[in-house]
Amino acid sequence: MPIRLSTVLYALGFFSIAVSAMNYLPGRAKTGSEKERDGLFVGEWVPTFFILGKIAEDREHKRE
Repeated sequence: MPIRLSTVLYALGFFSIAVSAMNYLPGRAKTGSEKERDGLFVGEWVPTFFILGKIAEDREHKRE
């Protein structure tokens, strides 16, 4: 079974949440604002991946 584009995009959205949390939470305690900003920046990717995943999913269902 081939991997669907929508599945990859949804997985990237969830992965972005994890990466954002790993950057943001330790950044507040240790290194200050640079890691915190990195975490917030990566966190802004999440809605983009989810929206693109939904668009890809709709197109996949339309073709079936």
